[in-house]
Amino acid sequence: MIKFFHTGDLSPAKKACVYSGIGLLILSIFLAASIALSIFELESFAILGHSGVRILAGIAVVGCLLAAIGFFDE
Repeated sequence: MIKFFHTGDLSPAKKACVYSGIGLLILSIFLAASIALSIFELESFAILGHSGVRILAGIAVVGCLLAAIGFFDE
């Protein structure tokens, strides 16, 4: 079996951080591609006066941080 993330020796909490972080990154890529293909409009992601670009970037940054926290000390 191919191991992509080498999470075999991580604690369950760290595995959850890694997988949720990677999931958020995949979600942000999917949303950016759907905006580029005109499936969604960028204005539909605007929340409380923040632009949609800021929201999508925030999702990606949180995903990166969660994955980094999960792989800390690895």
